[in-house]
Amino acid sequence: MILISLTLFFFLRLTYEIQKEKQQYTILISLGNLSYDQNFLKKASKINGLQEIWPVVEIPVTIKIEDYTKTTVFCGIDLNAFTEISGQDNLGNTPRLLLGSNSLENMKDSNGHTISKKQQNKYLKMGEQLAITYTLDSIDSNKSSTEYSSSISDSSFTTMDSPGNNISPMSSLPCKVVAILPGEDDQIYIPLSQVRILCSESGIALTVTKVLLKIKGKTNLENAKQLFE
Repeated sequence: MILISLTLFFFLRLTYEIQKEKQQYTILISLGNLSYDQNFLKKASKINGLQEIWPVVEIPVTIKIEDYTKTTVFCGIDLNAFTEISGQDNLGNTPRLLLGSNSLENMKDSNGHTISKKQQNKYLKMGEQLAITYTLDSIDSNKSSTEYSSSISDSSFTTMDSPGNNISPMSSLPCKVVAILPGEDDQIYIPLSQVRILCSESGIALTVTKVLLKIKGKTNLENAKQLFE
């Protein structure tokens, strides 16, 4: 009986490990001092199990929901990275937000109290009806934009050559939730096209600071993480 139980245990464990190696994983990785260029893409393409790579640019903002505020970043990305909402990239000037289940954590009210998980879930369940505003925060104006084209994905980014000054950094403007992403993501994603608009109208110049990787296999994922440490 014990032998049968042990055999069943190891069989189930082996099946579980095999399934993990067949699964696709998504991870957002900071580039640190690396530059997102053709040399980087060439090296990244050699990562075992790499299926997709998407550049991400960040805009520092403060978001507000009722009495709660949070200093964070909007992560601009081509929406084709998310199959459930692809094709909605051209959405005008109002930032369309893609939230994860943890995107609202660490928000604080005017008394300094951190938002509860219950309140976070309440807001997330409101979906498109959730009223969120944002304010652009100051960044290092000496940073330069990066122009790139990816040979791994079809996405591309065009540097804004003549940014205007239509958005004041202190203006509180509306944004709209379009989707709640599966999993425990704590990022706030917006379409790359809207990053271009914010850069142009506020005079902010940004560079690619992160990449979103989609990798097949748990072992390949862990190996990829070590490459960026």
